[in-house]
Amino acid sequence: MSTPGHSASAAEPRAAASLAGAAAAPAGGPQITTQHWRGLLSYARGSWSGVVPNLHGSLQLRPFGPLPTREYTDPFGAGAAKKYSYGSWTSPIVRTGYPIDEAVASWNATTPTGTFVETTFRGKLADGSWTKWYVLGRWASGDDFAAGDIHRTSLDGQGDDDATVYTDTFSARTGKEPVAYQSRVTLLKPLGSKTSPTLDGLSTMTSELLSKTAPPTSTFTLGRSVELDVPPYAQNIHRGEYPEFGGGGEVWCSPTSSSMVLGYWAKKNPKYGVPASELVGIDAPNGDPVVPYAAINTWDYTYEGSGNWPFNTAYTHRFGMNSFVTRLRSLAEAEKFIAAGIPVITSQSWKLADMPEAGYASNGHLMVLIGFTAAGDPIMNDPAANSDADVRSVYTRHNFEKIWQQSTGGVVYVNVPPGTKLPANSPGLTRNW
Repeated sequence: MSTPGHSASAAEPRAAASLAGAAAAPAGGPQITTQHWRGLLSYARGSWSGVVPNLHGSLQLRPFGPLPTREYTDPFGAGAAKKYSYGSWTSPIVRTGYPIDEAVASWNATTPTGTFVETTFRGKLADGSWTKWYVLGRWASGDDFAAGDIHRTSLDGQGDDDATVYTDTFSARTGKEPVAYQSRVTLLKPLGSKTSPTLDGLSTMTSELLSKTAPPTSTFTLGRSVELDVPPYAQNIHRGEYPEFGGGGEVWCSPTSSSMVLGYWAKKNPKYGVPASELVGIDAPNGDPVVPYAAINTWDYTYEGSGNWPFNTAYTHRFGMNSFVTRLRSLAEAEKFIAAGIPVITSQSWKLADMPEAGYASNGHLMVLIGFTAAGDPIMNDPAANSDADVRSVYTRHNFEKIWQQSTGGVVYVNVPPGTKLPANSPGLTRNW
């Protein structure tokens, strides 16, 4: 059962258009594929324009010769267009072997003050034609707007006859599902600047039409209790803080969860934590200043929230994580991560009747899977609590798996230090991490 002190949550609602009218998933689970590009051998498979590798295996803007330029007007800035030099890396064409209904791209990038990156996606339809390039995010890690940082943002109003974008998610129109795709990251710096952003990694997750039919409860495979030492942070102790960034409380579930995972890895190596110098001046009268700091630094100024999925993984990369968004088909797949010592952040929504042990309902919530009981029930660090002591919760395996799979198709954030070996993918199924 969940610990006391949880409150109703309306945090981070998001569209799930592809779930409407979905057919049953094929045997073994839905088709989900995650493609990663990181390092020179991986980047060599794509196409480069105006970028070169650096000594760390990342891509940066070419420091010699002219670069093309473009103007960008920050919609939340002073209103004046600014000229940028740019270059880009475009992935090879990826053929999934199934029609793509949704895609989420997550990037790891370093953006010195004034620079930013733009991630785009396009699909190739069955007739051989291509969709336009859809913007999946414009990201800058800093917020020194006076010095030239842009306001990080998703982009509304991109819908056409082929597809649309719901904040961070490409969603194909019925009958226009791509059979292949390309992702692109464009690096931009102010014209004349000698600093460059770097592309440190890109992941793209695609999936077929997800099922609204409740999947069977997966079999518990660990056979024992496992619980990772993830620090508990409660979002509700921040209620009323920073009203310009949502005011804390229930709308900060995603950055609170990201902060818990960073705290877990920082216990193993302090370099993965938020430096104390970054928290100077952060107002958190009830403690845990890393939470409002994360909310401020994941804020999507168009979405008006801190629950943009790839913005959260881009944020944790600032502190050394290799991070990405994907979908898991079941808690059995999630068990592999827990067994490997890797907590995962899960995204879901539910009605009270569907998971009554939570004591509340939510139309969009993030929490951290930290382990399993000996009976196979998930142990969660659920930030929807009124104190850190009340964050740890145990939910019924059947109920949690059902609402997680039905509401988001099993969306998770994966955050690991470089060099961490991920568990083996499920045999016989598309590789989803």
